[in-house]
Amino acid sequence: MVQIIIVEDDPQDLAQLKDCLHRFEEEQHVRFALQTYEDPQKFLQEYRPGAADLLFMDIQLPHFNGMDASRKLRELDPDVGLVFITNMEQFAVNGYEVDALDFVVKPINALRFSSMLRKALKKIAQRGEKELVIQSSGTIHRVKVSQVRYVEVRDHLLLYHTDVGRLESWGKLSEVEADLTPYHFVRCSSSCLVNLRHVVSVDGNSVKVGDASLTVSIRRRKAFLAAVTDYLSGK
Repeated sequence: MVQIIIVEDDPQDLAQLKDCLHRFEEEQHVRFALQTYEDPQKFLQEYRPGAADLLFMDIQLPHFNGMDASRKLRELDPDVGLVFITNMEQFAVNGYEVDALDFVVKPINALRFSSMLRKALKKIAQRGEKELVIQSSGTIHRVKVSQVRYVEVRDHLLLYHTDVGRLESWGKLSEVEADLTPYHFVRCSSSCLVNLRHVVSVDGNSVKVGDASLTVSIRRRKAFLAAVTDYLSGK
């Protein structure tokens, strides 16, 4: 799950941003946990490093503008992904000072927002190596996401096929998918979630992942091939 904090004092702008995020969740099968602040000073008082993966900051805030708040934020957390929200593009040109990923212009264009968010999530995924904590056969394993080749489900039993072997754990594939979609995991069928970085080839209704050959369902084939193409082209 991607942790997102929004610092925005305008109720209508906040509602529009939330709506765009919810649409993205439905379209991209990713899950967000949202936390919002109207007051940037309260946000800075309560914020702790690592509390968010991505942060949307309104530049024009009362008493303490978003750029100043972002400078303070970087003193607390140099790594969190930062996106500015602004009425005019020129207010975001200094974003490089605080290592901002991008900016969103009000009113939000849904198509442009979706494209920006895909790129932002990709950059976030590249900044730090996410780890999974998997409890298998009474033992807790910590596995880097990059080591997971694919995950399949059989009667509610999740099978994690990794570089260090197969791990089994009870759960729902939909929940794993929500957590791993930002890290380029895509379903090739209703029961199998594939890490695109481990795809060797796609031939007809079959995809080779590492040394395993998996079935690509007819229903998922178009979306899966599009995801592979986007990944390989760096989109």
